[in-house]
Formats: sequence, structure tokens, C-alpha cells
Amino acid sequence: MLRHYAQRLEVPFSFVGNQRRYARPSRGETITVHHFALPTPPILFGLFPRVPEIRLPFAFGYPLAPPAQHGFPPGSHIGRGRILRDEEGRAVAEIVEGNIYVLFNLLGQDGELRTLLLRCLLDLSLPRVLTELRSLSPLGWDPLQATLETLRQETEEAAGGWNRRRQAKVRQAYIQECRSRVHEEMAFLEQEMRLLEENLEEYARRITAETRRLSTYRERLNTLRSTASSQAQHLKELDDLKELPEVREVQVQDGRITVFTAPIHAEYEGREFCLGSYRIEISLAGDIRIWNLTGAVGAYDHPHIYQGRPCLGNTREGIAKLIGEYQFVALVYVLLDFLKTVNPKDWRVPIVYWQESRS
Repeated sequence: MLRHYAQRLEVPFSFVGNQRRYARPSRGETITVHHFALPTPPILFGLFPRVPEIRLPFAFGYPLAPPAQHGFPPGSHIGRGRILRDEEGRAVAEIVEGNIYVLFNLLGQDGELRTLLLRCLLDLSLPRVLTELRSLSPLGWDPLQATLETLRQETEEAAGGWNRRRQAKVRQAYIQECRSRVHEEMAFLEQEMRLLEENLEEYARRITAETRRLSTYRERLNTLRSTASSQAQHLKELDDLKELPEVREVQVQDGRITVFTAPIHAEYEGREFCLGSYRIEISLAGDIRIWNLTGAVGAYDHPHIYQGRPCLGNTREGIAKLIGEYQFVALVYVLLDFLKTVNPKDWRVPIVYWQESRS
């Protein structure tokens, strides 16, 4: 990818990695990309962390791989460069003259996403180093800017293709999970029906009750048979879930639906607090766990959540019913409302421990 940019801009590029997370700015005739490093040592005297690593679940709006969600926070130490942020305000790069410092673990991502993230990083950084580009490239000012715009459009096309492929995988996983659950329930109902039919003569005293159960199972089986292959309905449910305002990402895997949220805000006594972004895990077996990705207060993910376990109170029964009926859109809507609502009578830690939003 760097060769592609170098050929289009007629500018030499180099890529540098350092396990010590520190690299001095290069002064040569090249644009240098430093992977996951800073222009100043992050460890003071080799003993004390001066710039500690932080957890970075997203970059440029894309979810990073869980084992590689590492980044550096912005800072004002002597020797630090100009901080560049993505559209959601996360520090993703730092510029020192002709040097571009990547502030997150780019190489830890899978190959396709890694390339897309590098393109986004270059598109964000290169316009800020036009002075260096103009001195290194034989292209004039207008051709140089036109080439940068063309490269940015290529990135948008690559991002569109990546998103389409990723959504196709999510849709397919969702369909598979829905079909699997329906087929399991159908098999269970058919087996129950066979057992009931075989034992009706032996249980004469229970014949009325068992016959009613058999009728109920038959009705449910017919309903499932009529909807088991409704792929369009399942995909519509997934699209409706993703269109909820606070929902940023939906993943389906191993009998769980995972929902990533945008930053959640809650009001209390006329003040608004930013609680952070959340990961909601819904097990199709009935369990719910909610973790704060960006603003946990110790073991507390929320005034009503401790170590990922929400205190749902009177809503627990209704939530369990929604899971049983596969009403995931309504369920996530209820859980988002739960996150945006605080009750001082029931909270485990006061909301004032979270940062107050600034207007």
C-alpha cells in the first residue's frame, strides 16, 4: 500500500517498527511511517510509564481486533508532535515534520482491515505534511492535491467494499443462528409430540392435560414451519436493530448477539453525564452482560452495573420474555433505555463518579 501511494505521489515512503514503542523522527528525504510508536520514550528511565498504553476498541469507526486494542493517548510532553484524530475524536496519529506516528496497533489487525486502516491514516495525515510532500515530489501543487483526493476516493471505495463484505458475514451468521435455534426447537417439539402420543394410553388420568399440550405444540410447530425459511424477515430484524440511534455495531457468534453502542449519556438532577460506550452481550439462552468499554469506574460499568452484571430490577421478567420470543429489537431498545436511566435509590455507585458532559 505504501508503494502504491509512493508511486502515485512520486514521493519515497518508509515504514519503521520498534518494539520499544519509541522512534526518533527521521530527517531523510522520505515520508516515514512509524508503527505504534512515539517520538519521545513512553517509559521514563526505562522504569516508569510516562505515556501508558490505553485500550482503543475502535479506530476510524472500525472495530479493532480484541487482542490488539492497544493505543497511546494524546499528550503534551516535550517532543510530542501534532495530534490527529479520527471522526469520533480518538487520537490515531501524530505528525512530526515528515514523520507519521501511528498511535495504535495497526499490524495487529487482520490483513484486509489493516490495509484499510493504513489508507485512512495516510489520507488523514498526508494533507498535513504537504510542505514535505511538495519538497519531495516533482508534482506541482494542484496535481499533488488532485492525487491526494483521488487516493481518498479510492479509500472510500475500499471502505464500502469492506463494509459490504463484513455486513454480509454478519447477516449470514445471524441467519444461521436463527435457523439453528428454530431447527432445535422444531426437533424438540417433534420429539415431545412423539412421546406424548406413545404415552397417552398409559396416562389415562392425564389425557386431557396432555392432549392440550399436544395441541399447543402442534400450533407452535406449524408456526415455526411457516417462518423457518423467512430469510427476509430475519434480515429485516437485523437491519431494524442496527438502525437504533445508539447502536454502532452488531455481531452474531456462538449463540450470542453482541451490540456495541455509541457513547451513552444520562441525566440526573438537571445535569448530563457521559457514561461511555458499552458492549451488550445477549445470550440466546437468556443471560445478559453489559460492559463499559471506555468509561468504567473501577469494577462499576454503570451506576446499576457491577462487573458486567446489570441490576435489572422489575424489568428482568419482561426482558427474559423478549429473549424467549426473539424480540431482539425491542430488547435492545429496553436495554438502551436502562443505560440512559439512573435511580439513586437502586444504584450501586453514584453517577457523579462519571464525567459530566459539556455543552
